[in-house]
Amino acid sequence: MRNWIGAGIAAAVLAVPAGPARAWDHFAHMEVAAVAFKDLTPATRRNVARLLKINPRYTNWIVGAKRGDEDRTAFMRASTWADSIKLDPRYTSDPPSAATAGQNVGYADRSRHADWHFVDQPISPDRTPVVPARVPNAATQLPLFRAALADPRAGDDLKSYDLVWLLHLVGDVHQPLHCVSRYDAADRQGDRGGNAVRIMGNTPPPVCDDPRFCPFGPPTELHAFYDDILGAGYAVGPPQQAAERLPRPDPKLAAVTDEKVWIQEGLELARSAVYVPPIGVGDGPFAITPEYQKAAIDLARRRVALAGARLARILNETLGK
Repeated sequence: MRNWIGAGIAAAVLAVPAGPARAWDHFAHMEVAAVAFKDLTPATRRNVARLLKINPRYTNWIVGAKRGDEDRTAFMRASTWADSIKLDPRYTSDPPSAATAGQNVGYADRSRHADWHFVDQPISPDRTPVVPARVPNAATQLPLFRAALADPRAGDDLKSYDLVWLLHLVGDVHQPLHCVSRYDAADRQGDRGGNAVRIMGNTPPPVCDDPRFCPFGPPTELHAFYDDILGAGYAVGPPQQAAERLPRPDPKLAAVTDEKVWIQEGLELARSAVYVPPIGVGDGPFAITPEYQKAAIDLARRRVALAGARLARILNETLGK
């Protein structure tokens, strides 16, 4: 563990189990939320705070928060909820073929919905046959959540549930490896967003306060490398500080609220910036160079900043009245 965590934060960490791969680390999700929170209108902040209090984890989210800062702290930690339920024994896994797989019913839903976190758009560098992205996925669920949040007839339980999922999935689809699966001779079933691609030679995350991961060294899979590239942990201070140092996104790009465009961006970035040397065809292991790692950090910072700006715009549109 690289940094000391106060007793209150440590309790919160233990209360929220970490999820497996296929998502930004908690750190980057909270960084996205920190970017978004500062751009929320007062009315949006009030509605968001009211809805987050319905979530059963709310009391855990505000552990250690300073007086008057509970709303921001809860908002940042709420962005990790969709990952935290992956290892919660009260939730179960359902296959994409299940009748429950694409439902949107609120907190009565006890499914983990692992397939909602990504869209496996297929690519192949060697003409290996590909399989279309299975549904449901992030592209099918994001419109449902946005519609419910904007619907005055939808109940608060559903809106709260959809809000925490939206906070998470907007971040997810701005991680390029959430938008692609590469098919080649080594991975005829797809590499699952780089989860099957092994790497070495990379350095640990620059911030790491999560005792469950940090002692094991840097990630050894390409997907996990991008998940943790900006940091790993559950304390709110470091991602808040990191968010304040992010570049401001292009206003025209920040105004794009069509999730189909975001997901296409991710696919193109996977082609042009992720699956590039030293990452070759196959499962590796590939040796990460300092130049590749620096470029990955720069890419992640731009995508987090853009995700936060777009998230704020959507929430102001749906919950700002």
